[in-house]
Amino acid sequence: MSRNGDRHTTSCIVVYYLHPENSVSFSEQKTIIKALMRPRTNRDDYHTLSREQQVNLIRLRTGHNRLNAHMNQKFKLAPSPTCACGQEDQTAEHILQRCPLLDEERKEVWPSPTPLQTKLYGSRQELEKTTTFITSAGLIV
Repeated sequence: MSRNGDRHTTSCIVVYYLHPENSVSFSEQKTIIKALMRPRTNRDDYHTLSREQQVNLIRLRTGHNRLNAHMNQKFKLAPSPTCACGQEDQTAEHILQRCPLLDEERKEVWPSPTPLQTKLYGSRQELEKTTTFITSAGLIV
């Protein structure tokens, strides 16, 4: 609906509630008018994802996850921070960008090289690719 249509609808609702025959208190009228006049906020791409996808992305973004590096350094629950590939610590950056054990899955999701920033903060499509990669790789973050 166009903005003009929204304004027409809003003004009709306001007229209805402000009409003396309708029993609405002043504070209710004020609340209704404020709610109708409040600008609509567009949700960013992250907030349109499922809860599970959001959780996985936040864990990858913040480093507070179940990957070896965090589990070893923070809680001593992993025997070593090193990835199963043996090349470097198992961090979000390592698994998303460089881990040789995940090359096939990575190339299926991202056929061409993609920056880490795009994988973690990109468009909805890019964020969904990231969560798909985590799932297809069998990782629990």
